[in-house]
Amino acid sequence: FYLLLDNTPSMGVGATPADVTTMVNNTPDQCAFACHDLSATPNDYYSLAKKLGVTTRIDVVRSATQQLMDTATTLEIVPNQFRMAIYDFGSSASSSGLNRVFPLSSSNSNAKTAAANIDLMTVPYQNYNNDQDTDFDGALSSMNTEISAPGDGSIPSKPQKILFFVSDGVADSYYPSSCTQPTSGGRCQEPLTVANCTTLKNRGIKIAVLYTTYLALPTNSWYMSWIDPFNQGPYGPSVNSKIAANMQSCASPGFFFEVSPTDGISQAVTALFQKVVQSARLTE
Repeated sequence: FYLLLDNTPSMGVGATPADVTTMVNNTPDQCAFACHDLSATPNDYYSLAKKLGVTTRIDVVRSATQQLMDTATTLEIVPNQFRMAIYDFGSSASSSGLNRVFPLSSSNSNAKTAAANIDLMTVPYQNYNNDQDTDFDGALSSMNTEISAPGDGSIPSKPQKILFFVSDGVADSYYPSSCTQPTSGGRCQEPLTVANCTTLKNRGIKIAVLYTTYLALPTNSWYMSWIDPFNQGPYGPSVNSKIAANMQSCASPGFFFEVSPTDGISQAVTALFQKVVQSARLTE
């Protein structure tokens, strides 16, 4: 299992509607995001969220990842059955890119310890790099290089390979010519594109996707202008936005799960992991 966890600034949004409301009510610009702005620390919104006791999406993803390691230990039938690696998008926007938090290992306890270090990406100052901090295409392309050829799982030397991707599904990076949405100075804000997912799946790597529903933020003018137009639905029987539709298309069949702010992300992570494990056993 290669866990790719979105820790980019948008994951600093409140984890529940109540958390969002608390941030909106306590910020002069009614901002729902706990931005980790190093130039403003300790008076940035990240510090404010901590002071107010607001739980953000990245907080829940961190605890869910730690809980997953306990689940993996419980589900093991033979010793060292599962090996885990953990990645995020980098601790700082100034050096963003695929970042290995924990190398592939059969030690679930060490993976759990390492997961405690997962936190929201910092930015040097407000609007740094035009806020282009979420390069899904770059991260998934790097994951394709990181993951070696998969096996069929029949023997330890031929392990199956699964990419476990947790994100809110909105890219924000510099793609002036290939963006699927209108751009601003080359800044591309769009739903995840699936080409790199297809490349991984064509190699026999399974992809499990946990989509943490991108909250509508009607008090945020940036959101209403740039994100809301493609955060509308319906796009199919089981998805309610273009964001969700693309995240589902990225996943291998049956390995997509959308979890809303009022659902339990930790429980969803566990349920999706169990589903993947059960599918692997049936295949074997």
